[in-house]
Amino acid sequence: MWLYTLLPAILLLFFGGLLAMWLILYHKPDDLMERHAVKLGWVALAVYAVWLGALSAVQQQIPILTVGQICAFLGFLIWMDQQLVERRISQRMLVLLPLVLVVCLLLASIAGGLRHVEGPRELHSAWSAVHIILSMAGVAMLFGSGVYGAGSIVLRRMLKNRQFGRLFSTLPSMDDMHRLRSLAIYHGWLLITVSFASSTIFMFIEREGSPSFFSHLHEMFALWVVASVLALSERKRWLGDQRQARLTVALTTLMFLLMAGSVAQIFFGGRS
Repeated sequence: MWLYTLLPAILLLFFGGLLAMWLILYHKPDDLMERHAVKLGWVALAVYAVWLGALSAVQQQIPILTVGQICAFLGFLIWMDQQLVERRISQRMLVLLPLVLVVCLLLASIAGGLRHVEGPRELHSAWSAVHIILSMAGVAMLFGSGVYGAGSIVLRRMLKNRQFGRLFSTLPSMDDMHRLRSLAIYHGWLLITVSFASSTIFMFIEREGSPSFFSHLHEMFALWVVASVLALSERKRWLGDQRQARLTVALTTLMFLLMAGSVAQIFFGGRS
């Protein structure tokens, strides 16, 4: 069916073309082309939303029923977060990082399988849908904080070495990246906290405290702890700006691994 084959392939080509466009802009800056690239980013988001909406209508559930669907949905949330931030502050070349990740997630979604045959019973619950959406939205926001952290590390290094080349001129200011990093961390932590609370409620309501579900809850608790450490460190300013940026990048990577482990536990944890 075109929903599982043609549309994701078209979307992958669309984002691949957008990535190529931004790479060209890095080597040959052009204000008009950059404005067109930003507009095409919104078009890509709209096409992405239409595809996921059609997929949800066909299976009467948001696209979380297979590993491939979760990868696709996470890619959508990351790109939506990127575009919403772009409305406030131009990301410039920082857009390359979320673009690369979205392309990788689309590839993973195709490889992981989009057609739903039979999946874990818990994923058909409204509770699980809310929990998974909140988790992925939180991780998408925290990924944004990692992008801004990486950007500030690169920018500070160029300032220290007095390298005022092409890349320097295509990055947001240090103040903008610091402000965006803080906002992404706080919002991501809030979403992860609500998700963790919903997963606990879900366990007792739908699984009646079954021990088999505790393993997934452990991963969610670990994810919440890491997000809380990051948010508290940002709030209390325990570290300097550059050390905080490095910590953000490191903990964002760890949270992605925890999210992957949580998804693996949902789909494969019950198999013998």
